[in-house]
Amino acid sequence: MHLNYEQGYDIRPTIAVTKANINMPELQDAVARGVLKVDGNIVKDNGNLLVTKAAIDPVWYLPGVAKRLNVEESDLRRVLFQQMGGMFPELVTRPDLHLFLPPIGGTTVYIIRHLRK
Repeated sequence: MHLNYEQGYDIRPTIAVTKANINMPELQDAVARGVLKVDGNIVKDNGNLLVTKAAIDPVWYLPGVAKRLNVEESDLRRVLFQQMGGMFPELVTRPDLHLFLPPIGGTTVYIIRHLRK
């Protein structure tokens, strides 16, 4: 089943974007052997890649999660609070906050080319 925003599912992730250098021994070896060309823009003399790094993290819309699980939102909040050892008291003290950034790993995307501005 494909869920999308038009169907009422707000599944947009949060994103942080920055410039980064990636140092990979395999690329350094490829530059040394002449397999990978140094252009100074993307591939540097030392074999580092200049990339755009995007960190994508999930965000839970608690009313929607509760609805899909067929539970009361207050019960969902209480169980999440308990299962996380009380790390996020706002789950039970701030019912006006509908979004939750869970402490789980996200996804990192490395874009190996210049983005158009």
